[in-house]
Amino acid sequence: MEKVKNKEELLDVSFNAMLLGKSIFAFVEFLSGLLLIFIPLDLIKSTIQHLAASIAFAPLSSMITNAGERLTSDATLFAVIYLLLHGALKLVTLALLWRKILWSYPLSIVLLVGFITYQMFEFFNHGAISMLVLCVVDLVMIALTLLEYRKLKSQLSKGQSYSSLKNIKIN
Repeated sequence: MEKVKNKEELLDVSFNAMLLGKSIFAFVEFLSGLLLIFIPLDLIKSTIQHLAASIAFAPLSSMITNAGERLTSDATLFAVIYLLLHGALKLVTLALLWRKILWSYPLSIVLLVGFITYQMFEFFNHGAISMLVLCVVDLVMIALTLLEYRKLKSQLSKGQSYSSLKNIKIN
């Protein structure tokens, strides 16, 4: 593996790594939403109960059992809609970022701020620590997106054509 030579290269590598990670996560999220459409609620509940029974750590087992007991068809429908919409929005936005389409950078930041707002709402209402983790990841993505956007705009103002920016290859 080659060493990163300068800050700009570090930004490119970091931004592309984050794009790849978020793209994989968005694809899995979208796929999960599709799968939930076809999996019966009873099967989901029995799987959750089986999982909870196999965990030796009692507090975690209890938390999983409680989550399974609260699962309803309405909650499953919400999960399907949320996973499909959230995954699709991220996939489209990430595809635009991969193509270095300039207006997609501010759009991506606005969407990420919206996701963070929802995640904080969920954290404060349900105490889900996972929402805080997602917020941190999204904040890092916002910072990298903003830096990459500024770099691309700077390169455009220096006279590089937009099409040449889209063809930049990262080692």
